[in-house]
Amino acid sequence: MSGGGKEISPENILEAVFDLIRNFTKFFSFSIEAEEMKTIELYILLYVALKGPQNMSSLAKEYSMTKSNITLLVDDMEKKGYLARVRSEEDRRVIMINLTERGTALYRSFLSSFSELIAIFVKNVSPEDLAIITEGFERITGIVIEKWYADSVGDRGSDRP
Repeated sequence: MSGGGKEISPENILEAVFDLIRNFTKFFSFSIEAEEMKTIELYILLYVALKGPQNMSSLAKEYSMTKSNITLLVDDMEKKGYLARVRSEEDRRVIMINLTERGTALYRSFLSSFSELIAIFVKNVSPEDLAIITEGFERITGIVIEKWYADSVGDRGSDRP
């Protein structure tokens, strides 16, 4: 297969995705605070900001980490003032991980910088290409989620959450 003169192979797609993620990660250095964070800490901060409060089990599952490893990361982020543990109102036994004011401020700063980057991108890409790119990202995300779900559930026969 080829498109636009460049061979389309799994390796070329992997390289393009890798370059996107690697360069996107460089974008995280939008502030001194973000530069001092581990990439996984910034991912956790963004995940909680975008998806809402989480418990340790859901974070561990989302990042394919043990609960003890995610706990160490959350402990560090709590000491730095980005996250806080809060007991659930519905079930006091459940502890949720929330953003603090400092975490929210860092997220808003990131979102502002990211919005500027996206504005530049949108100005330089046609609406038709944007639609194709968006659909492509949505499709590949769906396929990855389905593959992960199939591999993680296996033959247990449970329904999808």
